[in-house]
Amino acid sequence: MGHPGFDLRLWLAELRRLGELEEVSGADLEYEIGAITDLNAKNRGRALLFDRIPGYEHGGSVLSCSLSRPARVASALGLPEGLDVHELVERLRGLPSRWQAAAPGFRPRVVETGPVRNQVLSGSQIDLRAYPAPLWHENDGARYLGTGGTVITRDPETQDVNYGTYRVSVRDERSLGVFIEPINHGGIHLGKYHERGERAPIAASFGHGPLVHLASSMPLPYGVDELSVAGAIAGTPVDVIEGEVTGLPIPAASELAIEGWVEPGDEDWEGPFGEFTGYFAGGRERRPVIRVERVYSRGNPIIYGSLPGKPPFDHSFWRAALESSLLLDELRALVPDVSAAWKYETGSANFFNVVSIKQRYAGHAQQVGAAAALIAGGVSMGRYVVVVDDDIDVTNIDEVIWAISTRTDPAHSIQIIRDTPTNPLDPMLADPSGPWVSSRAIINACRPYHRLSDFAPVVEVSDDLARRVRDRWGARLGWTK
Repeated sequence: MGHPGFDLRLWLAELRRLGELEEVSGADLEYEIGAITDLNAKNRGRALLFDRIPGYEHGGSVLSCSLSRPARVASALGLPEGLDVHELVERLRGLPSRWQAAAPGFRPRVVETGPVRNQVLSGSQIDLRAYPAPLWHENDGARYLGTGGTVITRDPETQDVNYGTYRVSVRDERSLGVFIEPINHGGIHLGKYHERGERAPIAASFGHGPLVHLASSMPLPYGVDELSVAGAIAGTPVDVIEGEVTGLPIPAASELAIEGWVEPGDEDWEGPFGEFTGYFAGGRERRPVIRVERVYSRGNPIIYGSLPGKPPFDHSFWRAALESSLLLDELRALVPDVSAAWKYETGSANFFNVVSIKQRYAGHAQQVGAAAALIAGGVSMGRYVVVVDDDIDVTNIDEVIWAISTRTDPAHSIQIIRDTPTNPLDPMLADPSGPWVSSRAIINACRPYHRLSDFAPVVEVSDDLARRVRDRWGARLGWTK
């Protein structure tokens, strides 16, 4: 029996049980699926399974908005039902570090066969245009088969395997374009082969269970096997087959997978594409081309779509929730008394991050702010870090703005760090080819440490009185919380 974290069809059955899946028939691949997905994400709607797509009635379906509500993230991670946002974040705290520590005990298990081997195509049998790859945004430069997929590469020196979520476009019957930068782990792998004058083996899965998607999208350290992390979350290894051409490990329950090669210097125009910053990023640039030699399919495959755009978007919620817990774990390992962290969806889960602390000594807030701006969990386009006292709910933007408004002096409370690394998709870069650097602002919105004892008290209803009033009057007045 498969595991719903690895087998997409098993997980979709669970979402149906939870009332968290909407099946949409007849939507068009050209812009309509993308527009429905974007508007649905902004309305926090159910997961969407697009079937009977015109022209692809027997060629597969497309899933989107799969993890954009707490119930679906909890389901994917095996957490209890009924969690709200705050309860989900609380449950996630500490888990990513435990998953990573446990990962070596859950390395992928090689099997001879699996659903992905139901159909195997090679040579002239291959036509990548036969699968539903949407034109997601109105100004995209191509149809993208890979938005929630995972690209599989191997380090030729260490043999470590990387599963990374990089966008993949359909070029023609037997080739794909991949947006992968030299700084990405997969890009490092390709570069090592090409420096040796060798072609680089590459594979990709375009449909799989949610844990495969989550693990391949997480900002894990170089050398960590993402499928081992997925196995640690599930408590059981991911089954993989070895590709017939490259030997790369492909999830055995994948809906659709390919393998092939990237030759040295083999590049072509790719993009533009509406990215998670909310902008069309990178324009049209020359990117690596995958020459496909095998296609593996379960039959009538489900493509895992994960559409970025102006936030909130398809995957901004789960990224904010999970990456906030990663940031919190990193900070707690470095600095004492860090209470909470939140990477705002409206900051694309990157640009605007808030950390709360219980102040213990002079300079504590500034120390935490600098750490949050520069450690791995905060460095990718981490434009602003706000540090607040632990009476502030980091997920409540009203409380955060109130703290900034009443507990800061702009001349002394804002510090700038210059020439820190950023991502090539950063829309503020004048030249996407580099240098990839930007500044960081650290806003110390804590009460001044030397005034903790005499700072003006907050005007608020006590917890006990609030509870008694809600119990007596809340239902009559229609209060929801």
